[in-house]
Amino acid sequence: MITKKGRLTNLKKSPYGEEEYDSALERHYMVELERDPAVKSWTKKHGIKIPYKFLGFTRYYLPDFLVEYTDGHKEIHEGKGLPFLLWLSTKLKRQSAEEFCESKGWKYKLVVQGKEAFYKRI
Repeated sequence: MITKKGRLTNLKKSPYGEEEYDSALERHYMVELERDPAVKSWTKKHGIKIPYKFLGFTRYYLPDFLVEYTDGHKEIHEGKGLPFLLWLSTKLKRQSAEEFCESKGWKYKLVVQGKEAFYKRI
């Protein structure tokens, strides 16, 4: 994944009007969220910290996006590119996030790097 940090401004669906991104994938996906008519709002500034165990230690996973749709349902979206998809920590974070989302009636989606952002379970 290309590391490219920056800020998008004049956002209509972010409650803050601007959001910072940590990669080209995140930036691309933020634009997609802004253009998606099914998306009511989204943010990276959601304050969600999901605990998970890694090598016997409790760590905290901070998901990339909290997305709310016009029908009222919410989802956590995480952007990943290779080689991160294959890492044990990524698998453990995803498992913890899926459990967290299930407890709230939400869904979890992994946004995978590519020319077009798409969803896939690895």
